Amino acid sequence: MEAKVQNDNLLTSQQIEDYHRAGFIFQPSVLEASDVELLRKEAERELAQDTSRRTVEADTGLPYRVHGSHMHSELFARFVRHPRVLGIARQLLNDDVYVHQFKINKKRSFQGEIWRWHQDFMFWHNEDQMPEPRALTVAVFLDEVTEFNGPLILVPGGHSDGLIPAAAKNDGWESTLTNNLKYSLESSGRMQELVYQQGLVAPKGPPGSLLWFHCSIPHGSAQNMSPIDRSLLLLSYNAVSNALPSPSPRPEWLVGRDFSPLNPLEGSLIAPGS
Repeated sequence: MEAKVQNDNLLTSQQIEDYHRAGFIFQPSVLEASDVELLRKEAERELAQDTSRRTVEADTGLPYRVHGSHMHSELFARFVRHPRVLGIARQLLNDDVYVHQFKINKKRSFQGEIWRWHQDFMFWHNEDQMPEPRALTVAVFLDEVTEFNGPLILVPGGHSDGLIPAAAKNDGWESTLTNNLKYSLESSGRMQELVYQQGLVAPKGPPGSLLWFHCSIPHGSAQNMSPIDRSLLLLSYNAVSNALPSPSPRPEWLVGRDFSPLNPLEGSLIAPGS
């Protein structure tokens, strides 16, 4: 198929091949330290806001996740259009893209909870009617990610099999927000086979690193056992040609309704006059 996106040449052909084969690529130390600090401070500000978009830990009551911040924060609205980030998303999906989902995810030191094995496309297809697995997520490291503070764990190549059957454990879209996931893969024999066959990887690196992963790759994360917080931005882009056929029953702060192609940001992350 002839590429639709001609102007984004941030990845090599080998990197693109690696992404399609393994279902992920990792880029350490991509963002400038000054930009990471801006993003980290804005993430903390969002976590401090008591809104319906925020989720708290059941045991501690501390906030650990916020959705849809790009709709409420000028900084995050600009960041989803960061030329390097947006350009790579367009290259990997070979299409113009829009934001399907935006999350801030914080695993607090010594207490950040586990996230069970799952596939994002299971949720996006079943709950939002996304037609095809032509979407991806980039995890932006706001803190150093180590083997001890709950890195994302992926099954390399696990996206190639498509969706692993998983029955819904409960009803309602609210159950898609907590770590007691509506669709999880722990009891799947196929998931066990994939891990035995393909192994596991947990990319680690400094703040400003980018981890790109396919919407069908099985992934999860362990508890943060360290004294170091592990905060991520999780930007999920969908191909414009793969937009949802009808409005999702989930709220707009959880599932994007604006399917307009994103254009690259011009200038710095800080908006003029701010």
